[in-house]
Amino acid sequence: MDAPALKAARIALRAHIDRHPWIECLSATLLLSLLTLLVHGASLQGSWRWDDGAHLSYAAQYTPWQYFLEPHVAQGHSSANVAPWNLLFYDINLSLFGMAAAGHYAHLLLLVGLGAALFYAVLREWVEPLPALIGAVALLLGKPTAHIAAGLMHGHYATGFVFAMLSILGWTRYLKGGRGYWLGLSTLAYLLATTCKEVYVPLVVLLPFLPVGTRPQRVRALIPFVLIALVYIGWRYLLLGRLVGGYSQGVFDASEALRQLLRVPKLLLGSKPPGNILAVVFLGLLCLAAVKRRLHAPVFFVSLGNVLLPLIPLTAFPGIHSPDRYLFVPWVAFSACLAVVWPRETRPVFALVGGAALVAALAGVHAQEKQALRPNLAYWDTLYRFALSLDKERQAIFVVPEFGGTDDGYKRFVLTRARNTADLFAPKPQPGDLLVVDEKGRGLEQVPLATLQLFEFRGGDMVPMPPERVAEKLPSLARGQPAQSVR
Repeated sequence: MDAPALKAARIALRAHIDRHPWIECLSATLLLSLLTLLVHGASLQGSWRWDDGAHLSYAAQYTPWQYFLEPHVAQGHSSANVAPWNLLFYDINLSLFGMAAAGHYAHLLLLVGLGAALFYAVLREWVEPLPALIGAVALLLGKPTAHIAAGLMHGHYATGFVFAMLSILGWTRYLKGGRGYWLGLSTLAYLLATTCKEVYVPLVVLLPFLPVGTRPQRVRALIPFVLIALVYIGWRYLLLGRLVGGYSQGVFDASEALRQLLRVPKLLLGSKPPGNILAVVFLGLLCLAAVKRRLHAPVFFVSLGNVLLPLIPLTAFPGIHSPDRYLFVPWVAFSACLAVVWPRETRPVFALVGGAALVAALAGVHAQEKQALRPNLAYWDTLYRFALSLDKERQAIFVVPEFGGTDDGYKRFVLTRARNTADLFAPKPQPGDLLVVDEKGRGLEQVPLATLQLFEFRGGDMVPMPPERVAEKLPSLARGQPAQSVR
């Protein structure tokens, strides 16, 4: 087939899709859903990880009414943040799937895929299908998204992103002449997003700068969002007892904060060839878009402020040292910017080849992060699975502060809470308590070594500790002396 015929066929296909926009929407959704499963589907085989035990126990203990509205319950969950949807995510999953982790992860991946599809729909309000698809694919292949999809404790980030995209989509559709229900949807979605995570609250600042509608229209439409933001401030004060949350540990240092913020691009892209290629291409496209005046400066700088300001308190504690959930919103902004600055005048063949090369670089960055994250995930999967299945009368767990810094009773806390929650769903739960001990003997007053076998993580599995290993790691227990107790 010659070039004119190919061009005519492409134009005819584009015209057909324009007459039936649901075809494009369905195709993009199916493609992004498939990519979500291919890239993040391994999570469906995962077990509980990190903070899951604590969140499971708290969600099973309290009702949504309590952790949404009662200050002492909310502060018991977190004295630093207001994110009750974090518990609601577990609450919903416990009601639907019990302690079957696969169901919890299916819910999480559904949110990740839906968020990517809605992100595509939002980008399509301003850009063509190919750059919108590149932006959505970039979102799924990002390092922070890998962390989000790998941990159930990040479910509220994924949920909040879905609501945020619904809010932007409803906002733009309404201001493009849509009916009032689009504004209602946008307002409701923003309200729900604020209950998921604080990072979605600044959306109220971004909306009036989006290039859609007239300025008077945007001002009038913004009124309910401002009211929600004001109510959020009062609700936050009610639950936390102060207007400004955040972690109380650490001391803020301006120079250290600047150093950490300047490292964000390197954390997101890495320093290996795929990340370097991606950085060079992105900067080139950004400069080209600026020269051709295709970059909407107000949106760019407002987005930059919305991305960076919430990160500043985190530089004091726990610090920004990895491309985890804290950098999810910055990666969303990067993916959106990548779609916006994508060349519009490029020939279709060159655009497809360039897009494929860019996706390959993104896939390389993603693969590096998954490789780095794999040992951590395997450790926690093994630890939780063993904790939920061991014989409490004959077996106990010995933990060391690997994959998470100093332990200080953390693993003992989350593992025992997970086992307690699992016992609530067991037909015949085994009596007694799960015993977890660390290198200092904390967690047990006395370990009856004659009847109880300690297990530790070694070589990718939980293995029994022989007497000489116990004597080496816990000499006081080997001598039959009471260990230090932390209650």
